[in-house]
Amino acid sequence: MNLKKVILLIAVAALLGTSIFAAGAKEDVSKPKEVTLTIYARAYTFAQDAPWVYAKAELQRRHPDINFTFIEEGFGWADMRTKFLTSAAGGSPPDVMMTDIIWLGEFVDSGLLVDVTDRVAKWDEWDDVVDAYKDATYWNGRVYGTWLNTDVRVLVWNKDLFRAAGLDPEKPPKDWNELHRMAMQATNAPHYYGFGFPGTLEDESVMKFYANLYSNGGQILTDDNKKAAFNSPEGVEAMSALIDLIKAGATPTSIVSGKASDIDNGVFQGKFAMASMTKAYGLARDLIPGITPEEYKNRFGLAPIPHAPGGVPATMSGGYLLTVPTGSKHQDLAWELITIAAGAENQFKYTAARGYVPTFKSLMARGADYVEVDPFFSVILDALPSAFFRPSIPEWTEISAEVQNVMQALILGRMDVKEALDLAAKNVDKILSE
Repeated sequence: MNLKKVILLIAVAALLGTSIFAAGAKEDVSKPKEVTLTIYARAYTFAQDAPWVYAKAELQRRHPDINFTFIEEGFGWADMRTKFLTSAAGGSPPDVMMTDIIWLGEFVDSGLLVDVTDRVAKWDEWDDVVDAYKDATYWNGRVYGTWLNTDVRVLVWNKDLFRAAGLDPEKPPKDWNELHRMAMQATNAPHYYGFGFPGTLEDESVMKFYANLYSNGGQILTDDNKKAAFNSPEGVEAMSALIDLIKAGATPTSIVSGKASDIDNGVFQGKFAMASMTKAYGLARDLIPGITPEEYKNRFGLAPIPHAPGGVPATMSGGYLLTVPTGSKHQDLAWELITIAAGAENQFKYTAARGYVPTFKSLMARGADYVEVDPFFSVILDALPSAFFRPSIPEWTEISAEVQNVMQALILGRMDVKEALDLAAKNVDKILSE
């Protein structure tokens, strides 16, 4: 073969190779990009279309060039924190994390959450967030998420059990004295009890104590968050109001077992005449399939939590932010999914379905729309001015555990109230000093 033929063959081969490569490249470009987004959230958020079904569909619509796979993992409260810390430590955190507001300081100080300050500034719904809730998303002057919902605890009672006890089903107790008397009257042990509150080792258990504490003029920590303050005389009275229900037999010691949610469920299952809780309507719908708003109103009631005699109305508020973990490989898409899931449109559908409280100004003004879904929603909104938050400090989980431990010991009759609170305060002061 002469030199000219060799050169010609090489040229043709090169031309063919270039064409094949170009065709292959064109084929790759036309392929949808594959993206997997993992969501860690409380299990009940997946129980209705809002927020996640709607949010996923809208994100896919906005990005037709991406083929999304969504991995949804639902948890209980404590399990979700543990799983997140474990997955983050192992280098495989989710892309979206539902973060309890009390975990914010801990997660940020550990470097686990993305600073979204610049992102929220570009989000057209950020200015619609109620200022108090907007402020709560900051840690050390930076924003780390936006609210999916907040909540307040209210008293829920079973009207059938009130009627059976000869109580007026439309008149709930207003203060601790009335609560004690009516809980005693509504008790028919061991079949059902007048009042339920959790005694499990969970943060929700001590929320009942904190509501009493604030109503009685006390507080959890000193103003500078440097020392315990819950072992004050006001604190002793607040805890005693709960423990006295145990001693009187209106609340069973079995509340130390199971889960905190068992107590809430028990009101709708006829096991407790009264309890304080969040998301009452959502629980009723979960436990009583097909219940209508009218039936719900006839069978159950909602009112403010009974306050201290001579004290002020008080309830505890909490809620969740949607946040982006620092280890997410798709932070921009994760944030976009969050703005859809936690935007006003989805937040209305979600909070109305579950009995939660919205955090947008525009939704706060839609009380009539909420009442069409939940007949007691006005009670929830009216409780907001009386709401208190737990300190969102990094040490909170350890602090809460100390109070949970002594509260359970009190329920089981192993300690005196003042002795128990002083012990917890001593341990909390040590935690805060380290």
